[in-house]
Amino acid sequence: MRIIHCAPFNIITKSGGSLYANPIKISQGLIQNNHFVHNFDYRATTRYKSFLRNKKNGQQKMNDFFRTLVDDISPDLIVFGHAELISIETFEYIKNKKIKMIYWYNDIPLQKYFEKIAHYFDFILTTAGGEFINDIKKYNKNTFFLPNLLDENIEKYKAYENNVFNNDLLFTGRHDNERAKLIEYINTHINSNIKTKYIGHNKQSVVIGENYLSEIANSKICINHNRDFTLKYEWYTSDRLMHIIGNGSFPLSTKIINGEDFFEDKLEYYESYEELIAKVNYFLANEKERIDKSIWLRKRVHDLFNSKRVAAYILDLINKNEKELIKYEWYK
Repeated sequence: MRIIHCAPFNIITKSGGSLYANPIKISQGLIQNNHFVHNFDYRATTRYKSFLRNKKNGQQKMNDFFRTLVDDISPDLIVFGHAELISIETFEYIKNKKIKMIYWYNDIPLQKYFEKIAHYFDFILTTAGGEFINDIKKYNKNTFFLPNLLDENIEKYKAYENNVFNNDLLFTGRHDNERAKLIEYINTHINSNIKTKYIGHNKQSVVIGENYLSEIANSKICINHNRDFTLKYEWYTSDRLMHIIGNGSFPLSTKIINGEDFFEDKLEYYESYEELIAKVNYFLANEKERIDKSIWLRKRVHDLFNSKRVAAYILDLINKNEKELIKYEWYK
């Protein structure tokens, strides 16, 4: 098939810093399944089309350009990611051409525009399950779970093979009050001999691209802290967890509802700051157990959630291939 993938690839704002983000991996997986994919960064194009280089003033020109692109490529399928700047007029234009459209979303909560556009899509994919999917089904009944993806060429490290680490404990995440409290607690309760590093919590500590992946791969333990309001949704986690596990570092994570469906008993959770500190101390002292779990988890996520397999799942949804769909652990 000819496919256009319209998503926020961040080709200008982050240069190559988004190589590990879901848009890149979805396109990579579709190509690995032998399809032509044209990536269209609607946010970057909107800025480019604006004299002031902002999204507001370039939105109409971007939509005009995108409709021309659709005519030029004549795709069989258009995959949309977030797509908050794509106009109703454009969705109507594509629908009238009888081109298949799917939509993926990896944030919580839903953005306000979503209910206005949900009906245009053949189906919708989201990285949160359970109640979140049920909420979306109010607008489009063909809604399914989308795992966060990995790629062996991106999540390429095996941290458990390291003899030397830069960090004993790494925490990555944007600043908010909840995460600030976590950092403060760690700073006041962690043993002083434990090498701790935080990235992303302020402008000075932002690390992207290969430097970000390298920091993970050079850390014995990495924290995956999902914000409190996300914890009620089945299977939801930040894609950060895949970056950690996929590169062979050892994760300590907030609870994932029914996470054992994928991780069995190998993923270690914490439900309080006190438990987090206790588990950091335990797994730093028990290296073999930490490494054994890291090895199992890395193989598991690369087997289940690699970009080629998840993209094949998307294609099986398009083709309504029930015989193949039942093979995916998350399909229901």
